[in-house]
Amino acid sequence: MHELGETTEPDGRVDDERDYVEFWPAGVATSGWFLCAACGNAVIVRQVLPRCMLCGERLWERAQVSGTPASKAV
Repeated sequence: MHELGETTEPDGRVDDERDYVEFWPAGVATSGWFLCAACGNAVIVRQVLPRCMLCGERLWERAQVSGTPASKAV
């Protein structure tokens, strides 16, 4: 418990872009490599993100050109 007026130090965690994963919904106009958020199915999109053809999921994660999820590339 902290006394009134006492400052606290941060917990040491440094937030950066590696801690953030952006998900893209089906129906968005975009292009690039994407992985299904549910099953990992990879697609190359040139116009509009579809629903996943394997599991029906509507959320996608942008992938590196190698098909690796951006969140695992670091």
